[in-house]
Amino acid sequence: MRISGTSAIRRVFYALGWVAVGLVALALVSAAGLAAWLATADLKPVVERQASEALGRKVTLGRFEVTWGNPLAVEIRDLSIANAPWGSDPEMIRLGRLSALLDVPALLTGVLRYEKLRLADLKVVLERDRNGIGNWKYGGASGPGGLGIVPKARTEFPTLIDFAGEHGLVTYRTRGGNLLSIRLDQVAIAAPDEYSPVSLQATGAYNDVAAALDATTEPYFILRDAALPFGTRFTLKGNDTDIAFDGTMMEPLDFEGARGELSLTAKTLDDLMQVAGSRQKVDLPLLLLGKLARDGDHWSLSEARGRLERADFAGRLELTEGRPHGDKVDPDDIAPDDIALALDFGRLDLNPLLAAFGAAQGDARLEALPLRQPGLAAINLSLVLSAEQLRIAAMRLPRFALDGRLQGGNIALRDLKFALGGGTLAFDGTLKTSGDGGVLALNAQLIQARAQEIARLLGGGDEIRGQLNGSATLRLQGATLGDGLRRGSGAALVTLARGDIDRALVEQISADLRSLFRTQGGRVKVGCLLAAMTVKNGIGTLSPLRLESDAAVVLGGGRVDLVGKRLDLVLKTERDSTSFFALDIPIEIKGPFDNLSAAPNSDADQALIKVAEQGPAPADLPDGLRQMARQNACAR
Repeated sequence: MRISGTSAIRRVFYALGWVAVGLVALALVSAAGLAAWLATADLKPVVERQASEALGRKVTLGRFEVTWGNPLAVEIRDLSIANAPWGSDPEMIRLGRLSALLDVPALLTGVLRYEKLRLADLKVVLERDRNGIGNWKYGGASGPGGLGIVPKARTEFPTLIDFAGEHGLVTYRTRGGNLLSIRLDQVAIAAPDEYSPVSLQATGAYNDVAAALDATTEPYFILRDAALPFGTRFTLKGNDTDIAFDGTMMEPLDFEGARGELSLTAKTLDDLMQVAGSRQKVDLPLLLLGKLARDGDHWSLSEARGRLERADFAGRLELTEGRPHGDKVDPDDIAPDDIALALDFGRLDLNPLLAAFGAAQGDARLEALPLRQPGLAAINLSLVLSAEQLRIAAMRLPRFALDGRLQGGNIALRDLKFALGGGTLAFDGTLKTSGDGGVLALNAQLIQARAQEIARLLGGGDEIRGQLNGSATLRLQGATLGDGLRRGSGAALVTLARGDIDRALVEQISADLRSLFRTQGGRVKVGCLLAAMTVKNGIGTLSPLRLESDAAVVLGGGRVDLVGKRLDLVLKTERDSTSFFALDIPIEIKGPFDNLSAAPNSDADQALIKVAEQGPAPADLPDGLRQMARQNACAR
């Protein structure tokens, strides 16, 4: 699945704003206001010229008729208003039919009052220039506060006593080039006078998602006072999704300066996915509440809270719209939108989420995971995510936390950590595009874990106990993860402190004959454990592996095939460290990761443990890991 442009939340924001703008356009005072000129001129060229001068745009009329009286009756056919010079379409507005009854005395006050207004067959094209200024911001001769035959700002908005419209289409082209479509089948606006609340109802569709709007706003006289926030309350209902807003706006025609409470309730994410440009069905419920604010290019939902599937969350969502890099509005030269999410979950189960988005379908292999995702360059994202417990597949990760940044198609993982084995496993790293592939640089730290708990997670027991610490680095480059592993390099180090080991295990490794007759075991103190591995071209060389206990010194070495998923490991005990009854025969552990076998083998490759006999960590370990190794007693 690939969703072009920005996220579903951003498009929901636009749904809120541009439905309102579309309804204003449907009101089309810009067209009906021409009737004010008909009171003093009866020639079509005069009307067109005066209207064009007032707008700073070319205005043409197919036909109009005026019936003199109070109210003044106007009929217009085939009205056209030109787009801004930089616009993508020659026409900003095309109207098939208009009929209006205007209050003549109101013309003397500089405010148009429509006792009745009917519109049909309307098409409106909305878009912004590189500075974020909409094409609905007209130039022209009339200024704010005058007789606005087309409202250039809220101060010129007319009074609509009885308005109805049908068959309207409003499109909004984002600066990223995405086309959002609002179909208006039926619209009604009513108010008894300019001092009473205004009601608005509309039915239609947003990006082919059926929706119905029910709104109540403050009176027209407040709308025309630019110093006052304009109160608006509305609900937008779809097939599966309901959106409600209760707040104010400083520029209602632009949804600018919005402040208020927003709620979104979705039975499934189907509607939101379709609004976002995807036809994928996602059977997940969502509840989202918060305080919405918009200032220019910046949108935010603060004090957000809600529930996704069964997971409760709280946090903050922010969006900064991308702006053009150059002087022209070129969809191919737009900076990506920048989204910031900070969400805190209680328990988060990713399995139903991944399944709902189709991640569980097919035979996806980890090795086939691409290290380059071209679609990621279409958006910038900062994500801070935390959960008391996160579940993915069969794993449960307590105290999970993620802090990362996606920008320009590159990923910076600042911190990813969770509780593991009584300690903490933490990651940081980067994934950068390189040619047709990517470069993954990853660091990992295991901090103060309990060896026995890690062993249980891997299917073992508590034969070795103690405080386990580890560190690893890995660098991969290629088209896929598997390709990167074949040429990958890195290193890893594990140490143990304050531990002990099952005596029976030591005797098994040393082939101590007493293990054949013992009925009771016991544990012996471990002085140190050190295991180091270097990786080159996907092959890990495990050496040294050294464990020093009161019963024996165990040495080991081996090879790990990360691509073929095989292990070849040899363990042996130092003759001088074991008892008289120990045979000190090497133990060979080998085979695929999921089917290892272990058996004594006197012919095992002794070269694998040569470095372990020398004691110190290999010189080709990175500085940080080498310093960590030197602090372990096994390397002294």
